[in-house]
Amino acid sequence: MKLTPRGCRNVGGDVASTMEELRKEFMDTFIPYGYRPFWPTGLQRLDAVTDKLSPNLQSRLIVANSFYGEPCALRADVTLGVADYCASHFEPHERPHRLCYTERVYRRPKSPEHNMERLQLGAELIGWEGEGADVELIGLLLAYLNKLNCPKISVALGDVSLIQLALGKLPQGYSSTLLNCLETGKMDEYAKLVQDLPHSDVRDFFEELPWLKGNFEVLYRATSLLGEIGEALKPLKSIYAELTKMGYGDFIVIDLSLVRELDYYSGPIFDVYFEDVGVVLGGGGRYDTLLERHGMMGQAVGFALDLEKLALNMKKKATKPQRILLWAHGNPPSSVLSCAEELIRLGYCVEILWREKVLEPAELARIKGCDLLLDLNNKSITDLHSGDEIFIDDFLGR
Repeated sequence: MKLTPRGCRNVGGDVASTMEELRKEFMDTFIPYGYRPFWPTGLQRLDAVTDKLSPNLQSRLIVANSFYGEPCALRADVTLGVADYCASHFEPHERPHRLCYTERVYRRPKSPEHNMERLQLGAELIGWEGEGADVELIGLLLAYLNKLNCPKISVALGDVSLIQLALGKLPQGYSSTLLNCLETGKMDEYAKLVQDLPHSDVRDFFEELPWLKGNFEVLYRATSLLGEIGEALKPLKSIYAELTKMGYGDFIVIDLSLVRELDYYSGPIFDVYFEDVGVVLGGGGRYDTLLERHGMMGQAVGFALDLEKLALNMKKKATKPQRILLWAHGNPPSSVLSCAEELIRLGYCVEILWREKVLEPAELARIKGCDLLLDLNNKSITDLHSGDEIFIDDFLGR
């Protein structure tokens, strides 16, 4: 009988190994900068989360009851747990708070997807840190991604507060329809709606908005189109300029048409994707509004990436540790483990086979993806690719 329900799956093998390597590298990048590991609860009270999520995410909640009969939802958003933790455990004067995590989230799938669960890695910074927080978080994210053996990464940078201000200049009834077209990518419908817009200070801006993508020049063009509300671009200009000084200018694409859940995000936002193939890994941004819903005043910025998607797009390493199947062959466990430790110190990956009788140990080693077979009884190591066999002492240079 199959244990795993539809919409869920186990991850093992090379993909799981790559995901674990990515997790370790992520923590090694963020923890030295004061980010602390965070493990959120798997259940979130339904009455506490519904008013803090966008309508889109509310419709995707997977509802369950706790053991005590409380209506709950499986964790759909780690950021909610971060905000709740900071609100309930710290006083305002103790900020900033920096947290990082690797966790599953559970959501009803949207067609054509089928999976209900997704593994994310992410980081959050809560305080009153201004544009410095945005630069720090995006800079660390790019530093992490640039360490990896993966396709070139790009970060699309926008600002939802700018969109909010511009939409507020339109006659009532137009803003929600235009916003929906931007969110869903219905650009043909968007173009028709813009043509029907009555004259206003921001009509030219909305006409050009889908093409306001590129480098720093886009920000100057948008400033001229927006007139008096062009001042709202100052934070984005500052973030872009500072990231460029840090050497990340080639990775940043300004995209002023980038929108995401205006009732959740409240300022600069960004998407992370593989440039050549267009695969979106995740994104983030400012979510000051969410803090307010937790009774906290201040600023917050964070992001989440799809860990499995990142792992699946990693290029294979040119070199990786050779794997050894160590056949214990009835030898004392202490001496077997001592031999394994010596090999691991030399950079090998060692898997121990404890049972004494094995019909085809070399074949088993190949099935398990090993490069070498070490037979402790014969004191020999066999190269499973060439078939060459040498004594252990010669192999170890004793």
